[in-house]
Amino acid sequence: MPRLHLAPLGPALVCLIAPGLRAQAPLPPPDLQAENARIQELWKGKRYEEALKVLTLRAQSPTFSQLGAETRAGVHYNMACAASLLGRRGEALTYLGTAVGEGLKDWATFSTDSDLDSLRKEPGFLWLEAIVRQRGDFVGILRRFQDYGPTLASVATAAPAFTYQPQDAPDLVALRKACRLDEVAGSGSEFERIVNLMRWVHAQVRHDGSSKNPEPMNALHLLEVCRTEKRGINCRMMATILNEAYLALGFKSRQVTCQPLDETDPDCHVITTVWSRDLGKWLYMDPTMEAWFTDGQGHPLSIAEVRERLISGGPLELAKGANWNGRPENPATYKAYMAKNLVRITCPVESAYGYESRPERRYVTLDAAAFPPRPARDAAEGLIVHDPVAFWVRP
Repeated sequence: MPRLHLAPLGPALVCLIAPGLRAQAPLPPPDLQAENARIQELWKGKRYEEALKVLTLRAQSPTFSQLGAETRAGVHYNMACAASLLGRRGEALTYLGTAVGEGLKDWATFSTDSDLDSLRKEPGFLWLEAIVRQRGDFVGILRRFQDYGPTLASVATAAPAFTYQPQDAPDLVALRKACRLDEVAGSGSEFERIVNLMRWVHAQVRHDGSSKNPEPMNALHLLEVCRTEKRGINCRMMATILNEAYLALGFKSRQVTCQPLDETDPDCHVITTVWSRDLGKWLYMDPTMEAWFTDGQGHPLSIAEVRERLISGGPLELAKGANWNGRPENPATYKAYMAKNLVRITCPVESAYGYESRPERRYVTLDAAAFPPRPARDAAEGLIVHDPVAFWVRP
């Protein structure tokens, strides 16, 4: 059955990221999502001709050109799958070429989808396959950019000293009391308290990647807006709430923007990292997906360790219960999504309540050594460094 969904990869993990970068377009309209469900049912019944007719009508509709390129690519990809299963290889390659022309980059699906097996020895398919692999073999791309240095740039441009607002700051005290964060965290081990706070944020707000950020962007206001307006927020704002909750309980933490190689790709993801005194390391925490990773033996991992294991293929398990707005998340899908988005990593230099709304902000980006030298896009982005030891320094 068609595996390239008509919604964006990694269940709408979209965000507004550091200044100068864009947000992804909203999800496909409800009628298109319902149509995709209908196609899935036809696929289960092996009624490929009917499915192809439904897809063709969509592609020929007057509003089709108004859909996002990734959605249009998904429609044409599924048309190629249907034609392939019907034995119409020339027609299938035409549809597949259109999908690739619209920017298809889901290499994980493209490389394993049995619906396309009848095409895999065709010269035209091999040419299209090479294009999609170059765009979307996210683990392969990550491997190309796995090394940070040493480089001349890392010597010339040192990472700044990261700072963390103390928990007795008035705004953090107010957050702690208003949300009863001591009760939320509980009285268990340090790691249990860290996870409880992350799960609390996940339960408090719904993720909506296409939402606008309400000012001021601080935890109390974001929670109040979501409650009164019955709305969701993007992953950047969810990471902001969690970061400030950690600070309020005395944890050192940072908001972390994870970005792809392709700087024209508007789809990134923002998570939170928190310093564990007991473990002596930074921990990966994703409030959007209620997710973290372990090494297969229950030991939680840092962002840097997750990145390394994606590259090396080492043991990497998504914690049970990971979900997007209540929908269980597929570990392979999430890993592929994070492989795409762990090429470049950005953090604010200062971790503090309401930092996202300050008129003057500074960020530092950790780039691989293989990136060509380039200045930051603007003053707010701040420094580009190539020294992971300094970037992930112990607080």
